[in-house]
Amino acid sequence: MWRPESQNDVIQSLYTLYVIGIFLFVNLFFTFTEFLSILYVYNNEYDLIKNISFALTHFMGAVKVVFFYFQGHKLKRIMNTLEDTKLHYENCPEKDFYPEVTSKLYKKIGKKYTIIFFMMAHATLTSSYLPPFLATLRSEENNPERMLPDRLPYYSWMPFRFDTAGTYLIALGYQAIPMFSYAYSIVGMDTLFMNIMNCVGMNLEIIQGAFLSILPRAEKKTDGQLLTQDGLYNTEELTITLRAEMKKISQHLQVVYKVCEDLEDIHKYLTLAQATATLFILCSCLYLVSMADKMPFYIWQCDWLTADKEFKMSMILSMARAKRPLYLTAGKFAPLTLPTFVAIVKASYSFFAVIKNTSD
Repeated sequence: MWRPESQNDVIQSLYTLYVIGIFLFVNLFFTFTEFLSILYVYNNEYDLIKNISFALTHFMGAVKVVFFYFQGHKLKRIMNTLEDTKLHYENCPEKDFYPEVTSKLYKKIGKKYTIIFFMMAHATLTSSYLPPFLATLRSEENNPERMLPDRLPYYSWMPFRFDTAGTYLIALGYQAIPMFSYAYSIVGMDTLFMNIMNCVGMNLEIIQGAFLSILPRAEKKTDGQLLTQDGLYNTEELTITLRAEMKKISQHLQVVYKVCEDLEDIHKYLTLAQATATLFILCSCLYLVSMADKMPFYIWQCDWLTADKEFKMSMILSMARAKRPLYLTAGKFAPLTLPTFVAIVKASYSFFAVIKNTSD
């Protein structure tokens, strides 16, 4: 998504063609066809909700691409502001203040989580496309044990049939290109926002250290006497140096405040759209999981009146087992359900309030 820094006209032209192609094919045409595919599954509640969730996820990826094209220059300006050399400070061993070390630590953390997020996105897509790709290569006509996959990894409208090995491979590539593009745009924008906030946190920690070490750093810049003859006040030279340092740190703090305001103003609508889409996807997934609670009802609806005793006993056992809730757990410690999430949020805020009151 970043425009190459090279001023070569050929490279810039190729980048422009790439942007136009990706935008028209992936973010407009393919995203539209994903919503179009909903018309083919509206009779199936499970497939309908699943496809709407996928379509919303990829729609948000397209939105983030459009957002970057129109707001990317503002994000670059924010990054340049946060990394301005005018905001750098000298080391102060007396107060254990090493701003360069702090900066490298935060950048290392940001790179680590960016790479992890990127690898997870690749692992998800690779695990989805590699099995059908290998199955297609091994497929043989009139061989039931090596049948061609009857569907693609993700359901989407296709403009052609894919009932042969060759056309199925083309369909895989046709679908995989947009999927990887969505992954790159989502990972790119989310990690960019994460790293900008990470950089804001780094600047705040450096500002804290700068305030803490202001006096010893100012003293090192003063060649003459530090205190007046009576030893009660700073000398005029040290006072001037301290004022200059205080002005620099205060301006640095104002820069961080302004960056946060600009970042909020830039992302406010994108954050609203992301939160809305995520809530819908979360609620729809919870709804699909909750459909397991209806299992006893469907078991009861089967034609069991004329069945034998063994069949009816199996029904009763299955209905009894279906009454147990279906959910995942965190290390067998707590169920991953909505009440658990709410309880964690409430407990986290309670701990925060206790620590805040204690520190005050």
